[in-house]
Amino acid sequence: MKDAIAKEGISPQSSADSLETRSIDSRVSNTDDSSLSTSAEAEVRSGRTVEPLDSENTGGVQMNRRRSSLIRTLSNNIVTRTSTIMDAVRDDSAYASAHDKKRPDYGAELYKSQSIIPTDIESQREEKEKPTESASVSGEESINTADETSEKGKEELDVPPDGTFWGWTTCICIMLINMCSWGTNTVYGVFLDYYVRTNRFPGATMEDFALIGGLCIGLSFMLISVANTLIRRFHYRIVMSFGACLVIIGFCTASIAKTITQLIMLQGFLLSIGFALTSGPTFVMIPSWFLKKRSVAQGIGAAGVGLAGVVFSKPVQHMIQKDNSPVWALRMLGITCGIVLFISIILVRTRRPLQVKSDSLLNTIWYNFTRWDILFQVPMFCIIFWNFLFSLSFSILLFSFSSYSTAIGLTTSQGAMATLVESIAQTVGRPILGLLSDRFGRANTTIFVCTLLGILCMAWWIFVKSYPNLIVFGFVAGFLMGINWVNFSPLSADVVGGGDDLLAAISLLTFFGGMPQIVAEIIGLKLKRPEMSQPFLYCQIFVGVASILSAMLLLPFRCWKIRKILEARQATILAMDPLKRTEKDHVRLDRYHVLLKPGFTGKLMRTFYPIKA
Repeated sequence: MKDAIAKEGISPQSSADSLETRSIDSRVSNTDDSSLSTSAEAEVRSGRTVEPLDSENTGGVQMNRRRSSLIRTLSNNIVTRTSTIMDAVRDDSAYASAHDKKRPDYGAELYKSQSIIPTDIESQREEKEKPTESASVSGEESINTADETSEKGKEELDVPPDGTFWGWTTCICIMLINMCSWGTNTVYGVFLDYYVRTNRFPGATMEDFALIGGLCIGLSFMLISVANTLIRRFHYRIVMSFGACLVIIGFCTASIAKTITQLIMLQGFLLSIGFALTSGPTFVMIPSWFLKKRSVAQGIGAAGVGLAGVVFSKPVQHMIQKDNSPVWALRMLGITCGIVLFISIILVRTRRPLQVKSDSLLNTIWYNFTRWDILFQVPMFCIIFWNFLFSLSFSILLFSFSSYSTAIGLTTSQGAMATLVESIAQTVGRPILGLLSDRFGRANTTIFVCTLLGILCMAWWIFVKSYPNLIVFGFVAGFLMGINWVNFSPLSADVVGGGDDLLAAISLLTFFGGMPQIVAEIIGLKLKRPEMSQPFLYCQIFVGVASILSAMLLLPFRCWKIRKILEARQATILAMDPLKRTEKDHVRLDRYHVLLKPGFTGKLMRTFYPIKA
């Protein structure tokens, strides 16, 4: 036996160990070894040669056992690591909840001294260049050590109260303002159907009519910077009231338009200016009233856009069918919207003063658009281009939905009902999306909803061929597609806070977000292929891909926000007396040290760390 062992190049000791291992394994795994023994005996009886125990076959068995052991080890490691991560997430969540009751959110630091507004552009620049007492300490640390700060320091914080009577009243008024401005564009499809069907404007193309719908939303967004500049020079009620007058004039004069050029100028350009002046200032009002509940408040305000489709679609359609003319339908919209707008403008309130001195209108506008310190911040850059892509996806889906219904063989009435369901879903969905954003984090909710909408467009919308399926899809899509209206302003406020910085951020955000909305419907028409069995296939794929890509653009923003949150929690523990730190505090510090590592690995961990952000 020894000679055989030596011949094989195996030491006696290793052979003994191998035999001992087999013996132990035999006692542990009777079934496996007994089957092997039985097989070996059978081979002997049949006259076949049996390989020795230390042959290549035995080595294969050992290799399989090592592989199985490795798989078990890896599985146990995965389970252990997953459990550790979940324990860490639960601990962070509990810790954050406990401390949020004692101190403001980390974002409250951005509101320090916002009530003190510089009187002109030059003083704004000087104010930004002045070193502050907190310059040597991060903003997160200064806030998260609020328990140890003086009463004087606490009084310097101008933190939104998250409501009050006038806060919620303003929120409702903004909903009505959005309903009677941008929201009216949701019923443009009813006018469009009449214009195309009756050839009211001879020589007009579909691109001409698509341009009108795009201008009402896109150009008005691009002009928000002008509106926000005007409310710094004149009282916001004066600016908004002037916009309401333009809305009335735009609708009433569009009713007597004789050419497509006149219609574009009146129902396109004039209304877009009115919408910008009326609704533009509202974006800076809600952040002044709300912090932790900012998204749900913004969602209530944005619900007005969908509410307009519910309120105005049927009356407009009925009046056009009754008169066989859009004249009184347009006038009804102008008069009704004007009354609601003026009442809402009277009741709306701003918590902070908006009016300040500035040297000139053009210089102020130029100053807002040259805020490179805001534009080239990574988180703000991500928000801007997320909104750019998602606005393109949103607009194509919105304007293509009605015509898609006729493309699959449904009647005009069924298409109008599907559009109405979509509007109802937007009205219901936006406040709920705001509530979910405040509960699970604005970045988390936005990334999830954009990704989900993109997947549904490519995996569901493409295969919608029946009326019931279209109704269900319209409701689900309408529920989700208002996420940018809900969160683009709160996300911007997370980065820059309030005051003039927020005005500049929203100006940049809406300018770039308005561009795709002007041409979105035209792009949708160009992607349409009537000769194909699925004429909207390219539109559906484009909407889905654009929505998913927009979500990906927010991942660096989430990484940034997670870092700010972790730095805040770390600073809170470090500010404690070392003797009073518990074992859990030391565990947290170790965890934050790992998560806050610089470099690619640290960024990757923060990007996907599953906490509220």
